[in-house]
Amino acid sequence: MDIPVKTLKSGFALPVYGLGTWEMGGRGEASSVNDEKEIAAIKAAIDYGITHIDTAESYGAGHSEELVGAAIKGYDRSKLLITTKVSGHNQTYEGVLRSCKASLERLGTDYVDLYLLHRFPAPGISIADTMCAMDRLVDEGLVKHVGVSNFTVSRFEEAQKCTANKIVCNQLEYSLRFREAEKRGIITYCQENDVFVVAWGPLQKGALEQAGVLHEMAEKYDKTPYQVALNWLISQTSVVTIPKTTKVTHLEENLGAFGWELSPEDMERLRIEYPDQQLTSERVPLDYAADVPA
Repeated sequence: MDIPVKTLKSGFALPVYGLGTWEMGGRGEASSVNDEKEIAAIKAAIDYGITHIDTAESYGAGHSEELVGAAIKGYDRSKLLITTKVSGHNQTYEGVLRSCKASLERLGTDYVDLYLLHRFPAPGISIADTMCAMDRLVDEGLVKHVGVSNFTVSRFEEAQKCTANKIVCNQLEYSLRFREAEKRGIITYCQENDVFVVAWGPLQKGALEQAGVLHEMAEKYDKTPYQVALNWLISQTSVVTIPKTTKVTHLEENLGAFGWELSPEDMERLRIEYPDQQLTSERVPLDYAADVPA
């Protein structure tokens, strides 16, 4: 299946749907309990046409990257878009260089297509030094493009001032339920500045099952609630998403979110009427108190 692709004015492109790997290979510590199943899930996603695979050095203490590396062996690397992330405490100049090279080794690849700052650098680490290291990785061909994750607008702007390279994305928790990025103006900022919003955590299944308006839309469009929830995201300008999926049946269902669009009226109705909206990210609330000065 061909996954639709969105392209920025800068020329950088991302598929509207990629595969997230959070909790594959463990959480804060490595776990090999489900290695075989999780490698198979990544391979299945690629076989279904998914080319964007997202991971991070912190996922399973690097084991998630190892699983991705094992899964992509035998596939045409040039047709895959691999994203990984450097943790905030590793974002000194030398730390970024070390982390990237360690990630490349675990992934078994010579380069990553997209390298993200997983958080704004930890206190005491200069964002200028961090971005200087990111620029060096691009210059050396180890990284094709740079991005960030969980950044407020002012932190994004501060990072962009410190790099010669275009920051092409901001990865955020964003869904029908979690609207912090929307209410705080981050979505609009990205759309107006040619930056992708990569929405993680797009499906909160317990909440989705209780949302009457979502079920109404599913019936109207002859889709499932999950397909409607994903379509609501990817129908927006510059927004793509990266759900974690380990079951083929769930993957097949999610892929039904493409090839159609909610009407503008129904998009707005879901935006307004979706119940129990949360204005703070559940897992990674954005840190405004420690934000860089405007």
